Amino acid sequence: MENKTPQRDKAIRTRQKLLETTFEQIAANGYHNITVDKIASAAGVSTGSAYRYFKNKKEMLLATIEYYYGNIQEFSQTQDSHLTEFSTLEEMLTYVLDQFYAIHKKYYAIHEELESLRHIDPDIKAAYDQILQQSMEELIRKLPAQYATLPNLKERLYLGISILENYAHTQMEDSSTRQYDMDALKNLSIQVVNGLLSDI
Repeated sequence: MENKTPQRDKAIRTRQKLLETTFEQIAANGYHNITVDKIASAAGVSTGSAYRYFKNKKEMLLATIEYYYGNIQEFSQTQDSHLTEFSTLEEMLTYVLDQFYAIHKKYYAIHEELESLRHIDPDIKAAYDQILQQSMEELIRKLPAQYATLPNLKERLYLGISILENYAHTQMEDSSTRQYDMDALKNLSIQVVNGLLSDI
């Protein structure tokens, strides 16, 4: 019986390379300025090979959203062990906010592109919303048991994440045009989220 493992491994590597290149091309040039041909060329893959893995550019994008989420998950999971090091919720939130900013800084370009696309394409919105739902469920699972008693926990977390994300977005702005004291904004963000999660 013919050994299919080398062929399968090559197929996995090729698909991975196409996803990584799609990710890079969208971040660098924007979704509407790239084509399957350009992605394949940048990946060192023939256009015909690219179409064997993906039907069109949109399918590549949807697969890239999953890839993007997987990268964030991998990054965040490496930080989980640190969450037990803090004696207060405020200390933990300070750490989490710094990690939030690090993720936004690392993936800022593609994050902004996906945020824009999800408002105009229902398929992209559905994929994005599913990832947000999965992220919320995972966050709830990671919380200490005492937080399970909080009323409207999901809504509190939604507001808290929105506040942290808004801080990260503002931090990414050009400092010369920034209108806010970032130290004050950081401290206030932590205080507000702390208040949302302290009613236990």
